[in-house]
Amino acid sequence: MQAETQSIVVISKDQAISALVASVAQFRPGTGVRKCAAALSEINGTALQLAEDNDLVIFRAEGDAESDAAAVRGILQRSGNTAQILALADAAMPFAGLRRLTDAGVCEVLPDTVSADELSAAIRKCLDRTAPPQGAGARSSREGMVIPVAQSCGGAGATTLAVNLADCLTSRRGLRRQEAEFRVALVDLDLQFGAVGSFLGLPANRCLYELASEGFVPDHVFAEQSMSEAAPGLRVLAAPAEIAPLHALKPEQVQALIAHLRLQFDFVVIDLPRALAEWLTPVLEAAERLLMVTGSSVPAICQARRLLDFYGEASPALQADIVISRERKPLIAASHHKEASKLLQKPFRYWLPNDPAAAAAAVDHGVPLSAAAGRSGLAKAVRRLAGDVIETRNARAVAAQPSHGKAV
Repeated sequence: MQAETQSIVVISKDQAISALVASVAQFRPGTGVRKCAAALSEINGTALQLAEDNDLVIFRAEGDAESDAAAVRGILQRSGNTAQILALADAAMPFAGLRRLTDAGVCEVLPDTVSADELSAAIRKCLDRTAPPQGAGARSSREGMVIPVAQSCGGAGATTLAVNLADCLTSRRGLRRQEAEFRVALVDLDLQFGAVGSFLGLPANRCLYELASEGFVPDHVFAEQSMSEAAPGLRVLAAPAEIAPLHALKPEQVQALIAHLRLQFDFVVIDLPRALAEWLTPVLEAAERLLMVTGSSVPAICQARRLLDFYGEASPALQADIVISRERKPLIAASHHKEASKLLQKPFRYWLPNDPAAAAAAVDHGVPLSAAAGRSGLAKAVRRLAGDVIETRNARAVAAQPSHGKAV
């Protein structure tokens, strides 16, 4: 019998949670699970010993977040801040309660409805941790790729691209496409008229409205808990039903939100509003590529030029690619295409063919193009674009790896 090399203690009155942790841990060789049917705040004297005897403490957060936070602080204080603690909380717990737990020192807070895959990833991260969580330098090479999607004019198809690009970037595989190679976050920052949620059959999300109205700087718990799962590998932060002024969001809030999402996801796709706000600057500074969706008409190209000038002033190093919407790529560029490309000082790299039937089928059913019209020309064009983005990410990952070649 193999000796245990790592151990987990589960502190919860809910036997289903203990069973879930045990079922997940069995796939990690050498990991044992001990169970304690109690609340963390009720076993304060015993909790320290449990933390000392085990590599990871997982507890079910009860209704009184402050009592649980006090117990966590006590454990960390007496263990010299070496204990690894993971909390499972009711999805209805207010953000204030979640913040109390993270401020107390909990490594991560997950909903008690967490899937086995997500729990397994969280456990692995806690058990494999060899550096403090604030070690940004150790994580920098693994930060997710931020891709804002902008539009030069209303109805250009930016939301269609953002939704379906995010879906394609998951690179789902398998017989029923349930295995995602990458984790992707899709964020709708159009506080007033965002439609990402309706494109995917998701309800409006009040989280951005609360962020704007309450003025707090989001932490990693907010970034995790505010997202809804749309498909394997794809999490979405939809716009609120309430209309909030665009200037209600502050740059430091958006900057913190993106920073946390970059640590949790491989790609962060952001659907931008067709308006200018101060908080756009941190989005553009974090972006690795911006996609400008536009038509080829004179008014659309002129608006695209104005927006690109603004974006370039906010982030001089920003790479922007032009996506011509509702036109199939011609074999030979027409004269007006050449003039438009010259005005924008950028080649037309990507073209999205006009396919209203495919787009309508996806929106009407609240699913991505891959599910509604996967063989359509529009779906294929988005997949090609996503393939280029993934290739860029992979090249960046290779470049970030240390060289082991011999010096010459």
